[in-house]
Amino acid sequence: MTLDLMRFAARIFFPILFLAITYYLPLTTLDAFAQGEFQTDYQVTYAVGLNGTTNISQNITLKNKTANYYADKFELKIGSVKVENVQAKDTTGQLSTDVKFEGNTTIISVKFNQRVIGIDKTLPFSLSYSSPEIVTRSGQIWEISIPRLAKSADIASYTAKVSVPVIFGEVAFTIPKPEGQTVLGSQQEFTFTKEQLFQSGIAMSFGKNQVFSFELKYFLENNNLTNQYDYITLPPDNTYQRIVLQKIEPAPLDVTVDTDGNFLAKYKLLPRQQLNVTAKGNVEVFSKPFRKIEKELTSEEKERYTGPQKYWETDIALVKDKANELKTPQAIYNFVANSLSYNQERLKQPKIERKGAASALLTPNDAVCMEFTDLFVALARAAGIPAREVEGYAFTQNERLKPLSLTFAGGDILHAWPEYWDDNLGWIQVDPTWGSTSGGLDYFNKLDFNHITFVQRGSSSTSPLPPGSYKRQDNLQERNVFVSFAQELPIITSTPQLSLDIPEKILSGVPVKVTANIKNIGSTSIIGEEIILTSTKLKIITKAKEQIKILPPYSQKSFEFSLGGGKLFSDSQDTLVLSYGGVEISHPIKILPIYKLVLLPAFETALIIALILIVIGFALYYKINKRNLKFHQK
Repeated sequence: MTLDLMRFAARIFFPILFLAITYYLPLTTLDAFAQGEFQTDYQVTYAVGLNGTTNISQNITLKNKTANYYADKFELKIGSVKVENVQAKDTTGQLSTDVKFEGNTTIISVKFNQRVIGIDKTLPFSLSYSSPEIVTRSGQIWEISIPRLAKSADIASYTAKVSVPVIFGEVAFTIPKPEGQTVLGSQQEFTFTKEQLFQSGIAMSFGKNQVFSFELKYFLENNNLTNQYDYITLPPDNTYQRIVLQKIEPAPLDVTVDTDGNFLAKYKLLPRQQLNVTAKGNVEVFSKPFRKIEKELTSEEKERYTGPQKYWETDIALVKDKANELKTPQAIYNFVANSLSYNQERLKQPKIERKGAASALLTPNDAVCMEFTDLFVALARAAGIPAREVEGYAFTQNERLKPLSLTFAGGDILHAWPEYWDDNLGWIQVDPTWGSTSGGLDYFNKLDFNHITFVQRGSSSTSPLPPGSYKRQDNLQERNVFVSFAQELPIITSTPQLSLDIPEKILSGVPVKVTANIKNIGSTSIIGEEIILTSTKLKIITKAKEQIKILPPYSQKSFEFSLGGGKLFSDSQDTLVLSYGGVEISHPIKILPIYKLVLLPAFETALIIALILIVIGFALYYKINKRNLKFHQK
């Protein structure tokens, strides 16, 4: 809250001060000249309707702490949120109001009818308005976003109540945690205090989960005279999302997982071939990590995720000095969200240039989501915190509050945000861009249900490319990314197909190689399962089990095991059992004693061939010697 005092001439005998009391969201500083002249008490209610429109009522009491000044005007500044139906009144009746929207801020001015002069004299009045922007419905989720309260010593008390229809569903999360919560008939009511609202805005979500459907299109082309292999990126499984791949046409040769956890579908292109690929599926999104795919980072991975890259200049003094000052992910997030300003003008450019972390520090007022992300990643890495970039789709109903700025030749618009490594929770995604543009909402302690990861970049700051960037050069404006809300996930299948490559008969005492093959023919990834080979009589010389961190749909892997042949003269049978992901297959195998080598068809065939070769050899030898003998006799 800012108190702006302006002196003016008066007809009475003592000096009078014109007072404009400004209530500003997001955070502003307090004018020291006015501090302590007036004291305010607030009781604020946000009543959310069934259609999401929010009616806000503020009962305000202004107390004069001086003998010679009075309040003539009240200003309420609401960062980013537009309002309507503004009314104000006091004990004398309606008050004159004026509303304007400038600089991404709504300003409500209230002119008082009466002058309250004297120490501890009070002026109670009420202000009400409505807004369609505080509450949004995104698919299955209702979201409430109330900007934070600016700190001020002149606010004596402040209580905010948020009243939400019970029909919105169960609470997914509230930040901060409400001081009180109760159900009153068809409404559920949440209470927040001044101290809580000084720290952050109110972010609430209602509903269990969010489900999207997607259709992604890719264009591949081989201009060479020889065959080539190309890869496309598919949305990966991670700690925030579960992917269900319904169909990829044409089907890839394989789907591999790179060092950053990206899903790469492999295709073989013939010379001069053009190929159109379409991937369809669903993604279930969570606001916080719901699982941990990577249990820990190796020392090599930590080194990789803390090193410099293009756009992440961790090795320059400007970045290192700031990182040494900030040290923690929370401090880095706060610095980036509060120091950079989003430049909407850059969105008008046909192609938005990526500037990098150092440029963001030097020109903080010229940032878009790429600079917010690059600066967080660079500062975190310079502070020794593993970090990387995420690019993907972010659903927004208000691009002024939650803008998108990753454009691919104008056709598809995506979003970028960072993530950092936590030893207990794994990769944690944050969004300092939306934390800045939404009026101080907390996108550090939780994300939301609207961020879909397309690619994760840590080993390289520029690759792999996300869906939306595989376009025909003669049709760059074509949209290739289509995302919409879905009611629920389709039936999930995670079905591994197993096979063993091994001869039906082996010799006792002779080691043999066994190849185990796995292919995921289901619609979702198999995560953290072990492939296990067991035998009752044969000794498994190599490791009998291998853990596969993740096996995406269409992915296939092969593992080689070495088996000992048992005792030399053993004559028995055994069964090899291969298990993975709840599926098990068995393969009978005959173990022959070493002396039965001669009975093996392969041995008999080899013996016959050897005898034939010996006979042929002797015949040739005899014939050559006979010719030589005749030559010497002559």
